[in-house]
Amino acid sequence: MEILLNGRSAIVTGGSKGIGLAVATRFAASGADVAVVARGRETLDEAVKSIKATAKGRVASKPTSVRPPTSSAHTTRS
Repeated sequence: MEILLNGRSAIVTGGSKGIGLAVATRFAASGADVAVVARGRETLDEAVKSIKATAKGRVASKPTSVRPPTSSAHTTRS
């Protein structure tokens, strides 16, 4: 089954490997513009090259973490 995602955009977290990479690759190959977010710059760069090989849409990346802050300023006490 072919799903066309032309004109759509997706942000994929954890997109440098595993399921995230597979999702980002499939979305991009289906025409979506894809932004991939992951912590490691090297694996992210490799993932972008892989995704671009079959992409019909644009591919962007940003090395960052989406984990919640763990500092004491963000801790709630009961």
